[in-house]
Amino acid sequence: MEKQVANVQLMQKMNRLKVLNYVRRNPMTSRPIVAEKTGLSLASITNVTSYLLKLGLLEECGTEHADRVGRKSTLLQFRADRFGLIIALLDESNAKIFYTDLGGKILSSFMVAIKSIAPANVISILKNEIVLLMDKHGVKNTLGIGVIFSGLVLDGSRFVFSSSMKWHRLEIKEILEQETGLPVFVDNISRIRAADFSATTERELSKNMLFVDLENGIGAVQIYNGVINHSFLGEIGHTTIEKNGEPCFCGNQGCLEVMCSVERILRLYAEKSGKSAELAEIETLYQKGDEPAVYAVSDCAQYLGIGLANLINLLNPAVLVLNTGNFSNCPSLLEKAIDHMKKRSFLALTQVMQIITLSLNSEDILSSAAIELCDRLFDISYSGNIISSPIDKH
Repeated sequence: MEKQVANVQLMQKMNRLKVLNYVRRNPMTSRPIVAEKTGLSLASITNVTSYLLKLGLLEECGTEHADRVGRKSTLLQFRADRFGLIIALLDESNAKIFYTDLGGKILSSFMVAIKSIAPANVISILKNEIVLLMDKHGVKNTLGIGVIFSGLVLDGSRFVFSSSMKWHRLEIKEILEQETGLPVFVDNISRIRAADFSATTERELSKNMLFVDLENGIGAVQIYNGVINHSFLGEIGHTTIEKNGEPCFCGNQGCLEVMCSVERILRLYAEKSGKSAELAEIETLYQKGDEPAVYAVSDCAQYLGIGLANLINLLNPAVLVLNTGNFSNCPSLLEKAIDHMKKRSFLALTQVMQIITLSLNSEDILSSAAIELCDRLFDISYSGNIISSPIDKH
């Protein structure tokens, strides 16, 4: 008897998540359409939507405009303002922590300097600030936590490695879940940036698109038919580009992101000129033909071009998107890198390939971060959601 009740409850939970997720992705939709698209009966849809309406995650928003005889169906939409999320964007210098609604609208935020702070202490700071936000906005009103940074995330968000953050292995998910009691999702910021670009660009660009992120390391994301390919790890920054190259934080030598890093450009310039300079100054000197500046920029650009060419020859993208990131102040390096890429790639692949350069601000991606977090909270395709879902806690 207990097993039968458990099975009924599990099916009920799956149906609720299925309906919620469909309406969230397809606003202004009717119950008959939801029934058709989810495969559930109208009677089940009525029961599920009644529950979600009472919970406040859905709301009725008028009636459909249809040229037919008979009663018009009431439309449904997702209420992004009903609950909140905590999203932490981390880099080597700062932790920016936001409390947003389910659509990424910022309700409150603050920034904490974390440069040169030990990893364990960074997590302790995060934990304390997150608890304060939960107290401020209400624990019951907060559905989940997202921690986003530049680095490798494996084993269901449990294994974390980041050269820019100087993290070898950190149990962020486990620590924060134990402290807050909320589901915690850890993700690579390059994937979120790529998802943001894909969501806001023309659909035809996404048939086979490669997004290369040059902010705090080098990450690559493949988007195929508008969907991120999660089986493509994209750690191009830690592929060996020079067998006897400089040591990398990962323990290897000659990794791409080390051989074309801003730090290396500055050092090569200083070694050649005997002077120190910022990247923007080196760009200006490069434009004037200054020999040390030309040497530093050209050397690093060549390595970046080789890394890009390897990606092009492997993935054959129709569109290459470069988030300029750390090199925003040195466009000459990017231009030379693209030239090297074209020389080292198959000509047939680059002749028709479109190249887009852009610079994404951290706060620009909050809506995509919120959408990704909601995907994991409400989508039954993510492991664990059918066992414990936030909609069952209210």
